[in-house]
Amino acid sequence: MNLEAALEMIGGEKALLLDLLNAFLNDAPFDEARLLSLEAKEDSTEAAKYVHYYKGAARQLGAEKLAKSGQALEDVLRKKTTGNIPQLNKAFIADYQLTAEAIQDSLEIL
Repeated sequence: MNLEAALEMIGGEKALLLDLLNAFLNDAPFDEARLLSLEAKEDSTEAAKYVHYYKGAARQLGAEKLAKSGQALEDVLRKKTTGNIPQLNKAFIADYQLTAEAIQDSLEIL
């Protein structure tokens, strides 16, 4: 987590950052089963949209590792490149879990 970058992106508003961090964890928690279900469908557009949501939020929050693994997975789902989807899923899910833990820690500090 790069909280400095996140604060800079939102003009240094600490209260807003706290709201965004809480929203990331609580408003639409990531659901691994949902992602896998969306990927199982022939058209991976919805799966790409699902990943895009978390990737975009990660970028705004300074969760650079999650943003990177999300971009890699999204690119394959959108067929912009090729890759091993199960392997990319594993990385994305692990990065999401690490990000969620880092956010919890950040909420206690901020």
